[in-house]
Amino acid sequence: MIAVDAVGRAVAYGSATAPASQETIVRVELDGTVVPDRRREGIGTALLAWQEARGLQYLAASDAALPGWLASSAQDHATPAIRLLEAHGYERARWWLELERDLASPVAEQPPVPGVRLVAYSAEWDECARTAMNDAFRDHWGSQPTTAAEWAAGDRLEAFRPDLSVLAVTPDTHGGERVVGFVFVDVAPDEWPLRGGPFGYVTIVGVRREARGQGLARTLLAHVLRALRAEGLDHAVLDVDAESPTGALGLYQSLGFTVTDRAVSLVKRF
Repeated sequence: MIAVDAVGRAVAYGSATAPASQETIVRVELDGTVVPDRRREGIGTALLAWQEARGLQYLAASDAALPGWLASSAQDHATPAIRLLEAHGYERARWWLELERDLASPVAEQPPVPGVRLVAYSAEWDECARTAMNDAFRDHWGSQPTTAAEWAAGDRLEAFRPDLSVLAVTPDTHGGERVVGFVFVDVAPDEWPLRGGPFGYVTIVGVRREARGQGLARTLLAHVLRALRAEGLDHAVLDVDAESPTGALGLYQSLGFTVTDRAVSLVKRF
């Protein structure tokens, strides 16, 4: 839903989207905002009413005997948005941290992990990478498996940079190779003015559960940081679950990332 003023300017938007997979929850993600000069006019309340109605349609259409979530998020400083959601029954459920690293500082090369080779992401690895991601995030809060169609849609995004993304692969039992770790990167020049210069966004970092504890995530991320620096970018940015079960926050901080912002997920449960 888009709100347009009398002269045709878009002043707000709202969406309600539901992942195709429903393994542990039926989750509908509500996203939206109102431009600053049109806030406090009831536009956000009207959008939330539409989002909730659409979200409840999604929940009602599911035959799964699972908990239902309407979930949204807001920056820590967006007090009016948080108050609006809480007034409609949403509860603060999870905190997320935005981290940034200045790429002017060199990144130390990490020792190779025995039996693992690093390869640039390409279409031939699509399915292997998707199944690796689903395994890596099975124990993460609110995560549901990504379908092949959802994965393909992400690959088509203009910002996705497969040449800057990297996979860790190991031999499998059939004479081929399987993906055990990955780091994916987006670069969106249209967003650079918002951060004061060129940056790359690390969208996903993950390691299959049986491959954890070997320093693989550190090796992959260090490789990507060096690639971003070689690309001429000034900063690397990523977001992390403040309570990640893998200890991701400590890893990122040890590689020079610092916290620059915080956001909260709010959930209404059914």
